[in-house]
Amino acid sequence: MTILLLIVLFGALAAVLLDGDWRTGLMVTLLIGFAQDPLRKITPDQPTYMVGLVLIGFALCGVVLLERAGRFNLRAMFWTVPQFDGWVTLYFSLIALQSLNSFARFSDIRLTAIGAAFYLAPAFGLWVGFQVGCNLPLLRRLLTVYLVGSAVMAVTVYLSFQGVDHPTLKEVGEGLLITFRYGFSAKGASGFWRTSEIASWQLSAAACIAAAMGIASQKPTTQFGLLLLAAGFAFLTILTGRRKAQVLILAFVAIYLLLFSRRASPASKERVITSVLGVAGISYPLYAFILSENLGENFGEYTNRSLTIQQDLVERFDSQGIGATLRAIEVSDGIGMGVGAGASTGGLIRNAAREAIRSVGFVSEGGGGRLILELGVPGMVILGVILVLLGLVLLRNFRLLKQLPQSTASLLMGLMSFALANVPAFFSAAQLYGDPFVLILMSLSLGSFLAIPTLVSQQQEQRALWQQQQQQRQILLEQRSQPLA
Repeated sequence: MTILLLIVLFGALAAVLLDGDWRTGLMVTLLIGFAQDPLRKITPDQPTYMVGLVLIGFALCGVVLLERAGRFNLRAMFWTVPQFDGWVTLYFSLIALQSLNSFARFSDIRLTAIGAAFYLAPAFGLWVGFQVGCNLPLLRRLLTVYLVGSAVMAVTVYLSFQGVDHPTLKEVGEGLLITFRYGFSAKGASGFWRTSEIASWQLSAAACIAAAMGIASQKPTTQFGLLLLAAGFAFLTILTGRRKAQVLILAFVAIYLLLFSRRASPASKERVITSVLGVAGISYPLYAFILSENLGENFGEYTNRSLTIQQDLVERFDSQGIGATLRAIEVSDGIGMGVGAGASTGGLIRNAAREAIRSVGFVSEGGGGRLILELGVPGMVILGVILVLLGLVLLRNFRLLKQLPQSTASLLMGLMSFALANVPAFFSAAQLYGDPFVLILMSLSLGSFLAIPTLVSQQQEQRALWQQQQQQRQILLEQRSQPLA
């Protein structure tokens, strides 16, 4: 059954890519991303490699896109900061050197490849996201496909929480037992997703994207429906027992409201406020009188856990943020141990040299710790400069948003807000961002925002063409109105 479904999915992908249609290929890739986890659960031994199926599909789409585009147009991606190009070359040189360091230290090409992919895949994904962002109808179609797929998966999270007994609704392996408080432990709901942690992130991502698309919509009914869908996704994150999802959503809301308040028109603000109040007016009675009474006696434990976010944030920042970073500098001797040293392989690769590194598990749990462990202090300096330049690109692109239609600006602001909201989560739980599907969504979101200068240029060209046509039309009308000699 698993083999048959994979043949159907990749057969469909091959068919559209052979025709050069990378756009439809990306939609099929999203479907592969949703299907790979439930298929893994029903496959004997639940092979870890199935996590990478979506990456294979995405890479194939990227190859076809590159063949059509002819080259990587980095200057167009970072048009507002031209000096970015040189630092991109330095970044790839850094990854190449640390790949050699990794192979020399661990003698495992698989570990080196997985480690290098952690750094190269997002860069390639940004370029694909940029190409998608240059085609707004395609971007909206991809986001719609993602929301539809997430809605189906979200239903399975509810079924999982309700205790429906089916192999596809359980976590892979033994699952993770979450300690809610002294005397009460339980597993979070995962649905079709392979773990409750992945489920929580995907649900929070769907909530953020649905909210961004809703606010960007010019139709009140569509806006209301998407915001209500976002509220549903956000509510279901509680059932996973993972507090990071609520942190991500709150960070997104704070960033998005700040950006939206600076760029939105008064009419847009009024429409959004009306929709938000309407969603709140429906959501609260629905939760208070229907959902809370039908989710079981243990549901209160999940809601109480979600209220301890502040305490969890402080603890994680102290241990996996500052503590892990300082420990990483000590363990790596400052020069880095090579890519893959802190990678999570899911038991696929056993390497005695890597496992002998002291505190590698603790250090690589946080994003800062893993980056220093693998790239060293010099690598972090290079990454720091690149991040500063990227921030400058985002700031200058944000200033260009006023030249785009309100709906386009709102959507792109939402996607950037979602990407930025993941930064704190990365530094507290870097292992999650080794998931290919997560990386793809992040790359598409941030890469689309890099397309703003190109979109402005396209709009100016269309306006110039329209003005030229109007002038030609006016000349023809004047010629016709002149009397014949």
